[in-house]
Formats: sequence, C-alpha cells, structure tokens
Amino acid sequence: MPPLIHAKTGPRIVVVGAGIIGLTSALYLAQAGFSVVVVEREPGPCENASKANAGQLLYDRIAAMAAPGFPASQAKALFQSDQGVHVSGLLHPGRWPWAGAFLRQCTTAAWQRNTSALLEIAHRSRSAMTTVTNRYALDFDWRKPGKLVLYSTAAGLADAHEKFEFQTRFGGRHEVLSAAECVTREPALKGTTREIAGGIYLPDAEVGDCRKFGIALASVLVDQLDVQINYGVEILELVRDKSRIQALRTRNGLINGDVFVLAAGKANANLAPGRFLGKKPITGIKGISLTFPLGDAAPDLSVTDTTGKFVVLRLGNRVRVAGYAMFSDDPEITQSHVEKLTEKARGLMPHAALFNETPDTWVGFRPTTPDDLPMIGRVHSENLFVNAGHGSLGWTLALGSAEILQEKIGGAFGRKDGV
Repeated sequence: MPPLIHAKTGPRIVVVGAGIIGLTSALYLAQAGFSVVVVEREPGPCENASKANAGQLLYDRIAAMAAPGFPASQAKALFQSDQGVHVSGLLHPGRWPWAGAFLRQCTTAAWQRNTSALLEIAHRSRSAMTTVTNRYALDFDWRKPGKLVLYSTAAGLADAHEKFEFQTRFGGRHEVLSAAECVTREPALKGTTREIAGGIYLPDAEVGDCRKFGIALASVLVDQLDVQINYGVEILELVRDKSRIQALRTRNGLINGDVFVLAAGKANANLAPGRFLGKKPITGIKGISLTFPLGDAAPDLSVTDTTGKFVVLRLGNRVRVAGYAMFSDDPEITQSHVEKLTEKARGLMPHAALFNETPDTWVGFRPTTPDDLPMIGRVHSENLFVNAGHGSLGWTLALGSAEILQEKIGGAFGRKDGV
C-alpha cells in the first residue's frame, strides 16, 4: 500500500467512508478547491449500504418513516408473516433511546416537517444529478421509467393519496390508478397473485445502479480531481488536541488533515461511542436485495408492493428485488429470507425474472435517525463534520447533502465556490 500522505498543500479534508455519501462529499469538496483524501476500510467503493440497494431515485415522492400510523401498523404486523418490516429488534435495551426518539416523531406535525425537509434536500440532489452526470458522462444504468406503488386495500390507497397530496406542494406529479389500470400501465403484473386494490403512478421516478455510479464517481475523483482514495484502511481512533481533531490513527499510521468528515453511516459511531457525537442517535436498519437475470416479461416501471414491503425493478439486464426493514445487527441472510422475498416477487410478477436461478444476494444496514433526517454539519470539535444518517434514501439525498456539507465547510474555512 502506498504511504497515506497527501502531496498537496493548503486546507486538506479527510473524508471517512467511500460509500455514496462519502464519495459525493469528496466530489463537492474537491470541486470547491479543497485537497481531499478519502479513507475506506473496504477494498473498493460502495461495498456496504451502497452496494445493491433498491436503485430508486425518488426526488418528489419521499417521506419520513416516522408517521402517525406507523406504531399501530407495526403492532398489527407482528402477527402478519407477509410484512417486511420487523420491529422486534427495538426491544433490545441498546435501541431504546432511538425507539423513544422515533416514537416522538410519529405525529402529523412532525411527519410533515420532516418530510418537507427531506424533499428540500432531494430537490437539490435532482438538480445536482443532472449537472454531475452531464459533466462527467457517468454510466450507471440510469432510466426514467416512472414508478408504481401498489396497495392491497382501498383504505390504504386513500390514505396514501392524502399523503401524496401533501407532497404535491413541493412539486412532482402522481396519478391514482385502479387495479386494472395498474396492470395496463405495467404489463409485467399480468398473472399476479398479490392482492391489488389500486396504485399510485409516479411519472418522474428514476432508477439506476448506485454502485456503478459510485465506482464511476471514484474514478472521476482520482483521475480528474486529484482526490486520493485509500482503501483497506481500518481507523482506530480520532486523535484530538483540545477542541480540534489532529489526525486519524489507523493500523497504517496517522492520517493528518485540517478538516475531517465522518461519512461512513452507522460505522461513524465506532469513532464516537455513546449518543452519536452529541447529536441524534443512528441505528442500522437491515435490508436485503436479490438480483436475478431478466425474465420473459421484465418490468419497465419500478414497482413497490406496500403490503409486502418490497420493490421490483429492472437495472440494465438484471431484475432487482429489494425488501425487509429489520432492526437487527445480524449480517446473515438466511435461506428463508431469500425464499420469502423470491416468493413475493414471483407472486407479483410471475415472469419478470428467472426466479428459479440462484440470485446475487446482498445485505446492508441503512443508517437511520429517529426523524429520518440526515445529520450534515459540524459536530463536537471545531474541525469535525458529519454527513450521515440518510436511512433508505442515501442515494436520493447524496448529492444534495454533499452540496449542503460543502457550503457549511466552505463558510467555515473560506471556500464557498463549487458546483
């Protein structure tokens, strides 16, 4: 491994994490004129939560998870095997502070406030994505096919329509469809055995491969922006001097910097035990995805089954099925997880993928705050910043969050230009 010393002089920023949040943070900071070093414990970019997520970019129709009906719905879900949300892990004493803070966000006022804030970041991301992809010609299986969100009951559809109407204040479009209209809009649903009362069509939804985007972005950082990315580096601790961070202590030695950014999701807490850096706690919510070869009737749209809590979409020549939200630290994927998720996807779209073949499997932990809002800004030390806690919306919020981070660091350290 080459020496962990950056050759540039002047303000140097060390970014911890080469997932989608760390890479986009590095992009904006490098474009603003800072000397940037990225440190990642994995052997390459986007190897954890960013590796095989659902691949959705929903800039106009995202919402905070903490909603007025969430506690009641999860109480019922404890007795429904079809549910993909498993909340039993919140009974662990270590998650009680997070759970208590989350429940306090389950009000209409809090949901609207948090959802509004998420949409503001997402709108920044949408504009930035156009700029970044055009500037650097990134290839990541991007499409804009639209999305279909399916509901098994008329009551569920009506409640969702009310929430989507609130989001309309921030732009975007949606259309309520009957069950028959859903099948017409997405023919891959023909022959479905899932209950469908109707759906909501989102014409502006996009899809793409987050990991391919991250790999391409990492190349841009190194080849065009002179960013140094150090893979396979385990960070042991932050080296402090009074109110400042001096360096990262690693097994390879010290990495010095003027400013440090923690952008490694839940793993950031390993560097700052206890209540996360004096800010909001983060918990990891386990998700699973399966990636299959295309079938005879692969979907055009991204389709979410809200009853089973899973999504099916096409990425290039593959079909990805993503689901589960488990409050768990267990990284294992059991055969029952694979079988259940495959069964639900096959029931929804019988010929969408070659479901009899062994899929590529992935598990990741979505770093989630109680209000679903990421932490972006300075924490604890005068030169320590954080960009973390994006939950299941990491890719959707990544570029907007990076822009906000760059503005805050630029304001504090004299670099206000950028994208």
